[in-house]
Amino acid sequence: MIRVAFLINFSKEYKGGINYIKNLLYTNCITKFPDLEFYVFVPSNIEQEYIDLFSPYAKVIYTDIFKTFTIPWFLNKAFNRAFKYQLPLYMLFKKHKINVVSHSFFWGNYRSLKLINWIPDFQRLHFPELWTKEQLDNITNIDNNIVKYSDVVILSSYDALNDYKKFVPEKLRKARVLQFVSQPGSISDVNKLYPQVRKKYNLLDEFFYLPNQFWSHKNHIVVLKAINLMVKSGLNPILVTTGVMNDFRGNNQNLVIIKDYIEKNNLTKNILLLGLIPYNEVLILMRKCVAVINPSFFEGWSSTIEEAKSIGKTVVLSDIPVHHEQNPNHAFYFNPRDEKELAHILTNLWSNRDVLLIEPTEKIKEELKDELLRRTRAFSENYYKIIKSLMQNN
Repeated sequence: MIRVAFLINFSKEYKGGINYIKNLLYTNCITKFPDLEFYVFVPSNIEQEYIDLFSPYAKVIYTDIFKTFTIPWFLNKAFNRAFKYQLPLYMLFKKHKINVVSHSFFWGNYRSLKLINWIPDFQRLHFPELWTKEQLDNITNIDNNIVKYSDVVILSSYDALNDYKKFVPEKLRKARVLQFVSQPGSISDVNKLYPQVRKKYNLLDEFFYLPNQFWSHKNHIVVLKAINLMVKSGLNPILVTTGVMNDFRGNNQNLVIIKDYIEKNNLTKNILLLGLIPYNEVLILMRKCVAVINPSFFEGWSSTIEEAKSIGKTVVLSDIPVHHEQNPNHAFYFNPRDEKELAHILTNLWSNRDVLLIEPTEKIKEELKDELLRRTRAFSENYYKIIKSLMQNN
């Protein structure tokens, strides 16, 4: 039996990481590899919603090592700082006979453990101006440690692999591309559930949806400008946005700019900023919208697009390489710096919203379900090959 551990040792606001791990764990329910067993190590005070998220697919192990300001937490930090070796955590792994630690920002010289780490993207290489020097140094140091100590470095796209080749061409043998698949959730009756969400957020039945964090590179402003052009042309489009309303880098000027633009152009009725909402509501809004928009200047591999692909939703995407690599069937691409081009696309979609909002036929739903199953199997089988190859080289 190969025991694979995942660690929730990062901020729970990092929803992309949480959902990635959940989706990866879920895939084994489809392929059911009998020699794989998953464990998730979580802070002892973690909320029940996260237990509910992971427990169907893995054994959940509670530990004070990830609970801040506890004695085990301090001890683990002290060992790591002094010896670059997390002894308390390592002993916990030994207790549970863990063979592999995966996707967990965990590194060091641990002879009896195989380490798989994930670099989501190399945004810092393309947009260094979005980071302070200290932040750039920190993330570069993290990436260097991942490459140095990991047996395998997971990348989510071939676009990211191209960046990896520039970053550490001498370590190319460690790199593996694993294109993840997001599950859209088994929401049985969206039409019954949506009225509750509609009432909760004071929504209408027709709207575009932009479910992105409010980080500056996510480029919300081009969509706001496009909506403004549509309003000036006599249309009355609605844009619903969701996501954490701050930048993890600490510079929230982007949000100030967004709110100022909405106010100065009298768009408060056209652009709704809902902030962070429950994930099941995100999936409901995605199903009920006219189209999903992702205007980002940079992505590693967009879970938004993956979810939209799985339900056959029309997407409007910035014209960047990774969006083409994800290759959704119903996609319109635009220059992320050109609000006029975007406004033209959105105007055409808004004019045909009655057609776009028609519920998919049962045949189309079955086809989408089959295609999702195919992609999910591929995701799981590719990960399994990585694990098996790693253990065979033990």
